[in-house]
Amino acid sequence: MESKFEGQHPDKRYLYVCEGIHDEDKLKKLGCLFVVPTEGVFIRREITDFLKKCKEVRDVVLVVDPDGPGRRIASMVEERIGPCIHLNVPKKKAIRKGKVGVAEMDIQVLKDYLRVFVSHDLFTDERLSLEEEDFYDLGLIGQGSKVKRMKLVDHYSIPYTSAKKVEDCLLMLSVGKNEIEEILTDD
Repeated sequence: MESKFEGQHPDKRYLYVCEGIHDEDKLKKLGCLFVVPTEGVFIRREITDFLKKCKEVRDVVLVVDPDGPGRRIASMVEERIGPCIHLNVPKKKAIRKGKVGVAEMDIQVLKDYLRVFVSHDLFTDERLSLEEEDFYDLGLIGQGSKVKRMKLVDHYSIPYTSAKKVEDCLLMLSVGKNEIEEILTDD
């Protein structure tokens, strides 16, 4: 299991990088707030560009499958964004019905391996950069909002366009309402 890690951003929650949506769901159930799935071994450049921007703000924990493709994903991510923290789970702890992966792990086992990171996240006094109503106030939801969101997607290399995903990504980047207003009014 990992020991206490004091990264570059001890006052921020961790960002967790996993392989797919089942892994993302499992991590979120365990209390990981900021999770980005790579969508497999063929990682889109937009995702690693976004992860690189996130790494400027918070430490990145790689929670990938303990197999060949998982190691390739970890290697690719680190090649593109720099060193990350690895959650080193033995392969034998991640096998169920002949399949290997984070999604196959017993939830309690995964919880034990993540404990130090999730505890840090729970006790870190990071104030979220946006309030729920900010997204509405900025016109990023509703009629005509996609144009505004696309401006933010382009500016911050956000790999998604839906309102909820853009909002989550802005929180991962610790972008506040004032900064967003400036970008939206810039021509």
